[in-house]
Amino acid sequence: MDWLNNAGATITVLMGCLGLFFPDKASALTGLVASTPAARAEFRGTLGVTFMFLGAVPLVSQNPYAFLTAGTCWLGAAIGRIISIFADSGNDTKNWGAVAFELAVAILMLSGTPARLLF
Repeated sequence: MDWLNNAGATITVLMGCLGLFFPDKASALTGLVASTPAARAEFRGTLGVTFMFLGAVPLVSQNPYAFLTAGTCWLGAAIGRIISIFADSGNDTKNWGAVAFELAVAILMLSGTPARLLF
C-alpha cells in the first residue's frame, strides 16, 4: 500500500493508544468526562482498542479492502459530526477541527488503491 495509507492507519493506531493508555488525555481531547469506572472502560474499549484494531488490521495485512473499510469509518465519523453540528447546534471551532482531522485521516486511508476499489 501507499505510504499515505500507512500514515492514516498509524494515526488510527495512535489514537487508539491514546484512548487505551491515557483515557484522561482522551477525555480532555474529546471534551467527554471519564470520571467513573464505566466511562473509563468506554474510553479504553471503544476509543482505545477498537481504534487500535481499526488501524492495525490494514497496517499488518496491507489489504486494500482493510484500508477502504477503515477509511470509510473515518469518513462516516466526519459525516456524523457534521450532522451533529447542524442538528445539535454544535457550530464551534473544536467540532470543525475534529471534522478536518477525521476527513484528513479518511483521505489518507482512502488514497490510491483503496479509492480505485470504489470505481
